[in-house]
Amino acid sequence: MRDANLQNKTAVVTGAASGIGRELVLVLARGGASVLGVDRDEPGLRQTCSMAGVDRAFPLVVDLLEPSAEDRILKTAVESLGSPDLFVNCAGIFPSTPALGISAEEWDRVLDLNLKAPFLCSRAYAAHRIGAELPGCVINIASTAAVVPRPGIAHYSASKAGLVMLTRALAVEWAEHRIRVNAVAPGLTETPGVRELVSTTEGRLEHEGKLKMVPLGRACEPREVARVVLFLAAAGSAYITGETIFVDGGYSAGRMVPV
Repeated sequence: MRDANLQNKTAVVTGAASGIGRELVLVLARGGASVLGVDRDEPGLRQTCSMAGVDRAFPLVVDLLEPSAEDRILKTAVESLGSPDLFVNCAGIFPSTPALGISAEEWDRVLDLNLKAPFLCSRAYAAHRIGAELPGCVINIASTAAVVPRPGIAHYSASKAGLVMLTRALAVEWAEHRIRVNAVAPGLTETPGVRELVSTTEGRLEHEGKLKMVPLGRACEPREVARVVLFLAAAGSAYITGETIFVDGGYSAGRMVPV
């Protein structure tokens, strides 16, 4: 599709070592972009970049919880690829802990990585693009947990709900500078974490129970999330900002009722 052509464009993707982040790097690279992949998992990150092609993707090993990580990312991106046309905040964690058992430390870690880090990275990116008088595009990877909570993920749901509202707030504030900000919210997705879950009988039964609540009856593939990101990054979405697109097989639209 012509509008999905990212030839000569550059992008940064956090959380690029596996799962959705890895697929984002691969799809953006296939779309013609040069990509800086960011993650703290060096072996996984290097494998991602190798899969994308050494001339299309480049690794930067960074822990987003380190002070000034966002400045290091932008500096490396500019030096390696030039000013990034696109910044994708994909890194995140999703521990499962009952609310009464969530420690202050665990709460802070989830909110810091899932919400604070995307804000800091987006702010650094936008400041750079605005200073250069260039348009920009930020895409945040949210989750259906932002609108459909379940037991054990109070901190995760809060972080993703915050990310959805942050997306809207930044879109409004930066529109005058031609910086578009959107979010993509996946549902149950076939990631390494999910594959590990179904390796046990208990996990398989839990997984099957979740699938029964998805109207389309199956889990999402990472590439299906990545293709929506590709659309939002390309020329065909030039008039879209402040939106969250749910890629969840209808899960957030309503519940399947047995008949």
